[in-house]
Amino acid sequence: MRRNSSRKAAGRVLLYLAVLFVALVVLMPYAWMVSGSLKQTLELQSSDVMVPGMRPSWIPRRPTLENYRNVNRSVPMLTYFAHSMVISTGTMVVATALSLLAAYALSRFPFRGRDVYTVSVLATQMLPGILFLIPYYLIFTLISRRTGFPLRDTYWGMIFTYTSFALPFSIVMLRSYLNGIPLEIDEQAMIDGCTRFRALWQIVLPLATPGIAAVAIYSFIMGWNEVLFASVLTGRQTRTVAVGIMDYVTATGANWGGMMAACIIISIPVLIMFTVMQRYIVEGLVSGATKG
Repeated sequence: MRRNSSRKAAGRVLLYLAVLFVALVVLMPYAWMVSGSLKQTLELQSSDVMVPGMRPSWIPRRPTLENYRNVNRSVPMLTYFAHSMVISTGTMVVATALSLLAAYALSRFPFRGRDVYTVSVLATQMLPGILFLIPYYLIFTLISRRTGFPLRDTYWGMIFTYTSFALPFSIVMLRSYLNGIPLEIDEQAMIDGCTRFRALWQIVLPLATPGIAAVAIYSFIMGWNEVLFASVLTGRQTRTVAVGIMDYVTATGANWGGMMAACIIISIPVLIMFTVMQRYIVEGLVSGATKG
C-alpha cells in the first residue's frame, strides 16, 4: 500500500516537472521578447551575437518604455493593428455563423454521404495552404475584372480568404459538439411551437456555447496570425500586423526594440481572448475531440 502511494507521488512529481519543462520552453521566447522590448537600443546592439565578447542578458540594465512610445513612429503599427482587428473580427463572425449552420445541418439532418462529406471537408485541411495562393490571386483578379468588385487589398477579400480556411476544422469540431446535444431537445422545442431556427437560436445555441467559443477564437487567431496570404493579397488599405511587423527591418538595419515592443502589443488581444474564454475553449475542444 505504502509502495503504491510512493509510486503515485513519484509519478506526480515527474508529471509536474515535465509540465514545468514544457512551460519554460514555450514561455522562454516570449520572456526574451518582453526583456528586449524594455532594453535601450545600445544595450540591444551590445547583446548582439555578432559582437565578440558581449553576452546577452535577460534582465535589462536600464529598463525603459521608449520602445513602446516609439512603436508607431517609423512604422504605422496602430493602422496595421486596426486592419488586423477588422479582418480577424470579421473572419470570426462570418466563420462562426457559417460553421454553426453547416454543423447543425450535418448533425441534425441525415442524408446519404453525410460522413463522406464531413471527411472530405476535413481532408482539405491536410493540403498545404501555399497550394491555394496562386488560385486565390487569379480568382480575385478575375472577379475584379469581370464584376468591378475589388477583392485584393480589401477587408472583404481577406475575410473571405480566412473564412474559407477556418471553416473545415470549425465545421467538424462544432458538429462533434452538437452531436453530444440530444436531438430530443430540438424536437421538444418544436412540439412546443418553436420553429427550427428558433429552436437552434434559443435552445441549442446556449447549450453549444463552449464549442462556439472554441470555433470563434480559432477563427480569430486564423485571421490574426496568418502571414503568407496577407503578404500577397493585402496592400496599403488592409496591411495587417503579421506582415507590417517586417517593416521594422530596413536596408539600414533592424529596429529590434520597436519590433519586440510591437510583438508584445499585438499579442495582447489574443491573450485577452484566451484569458476570458479559457474555460469555454478547453471544454469545447475536449468535447469536440471526444464526442462522435
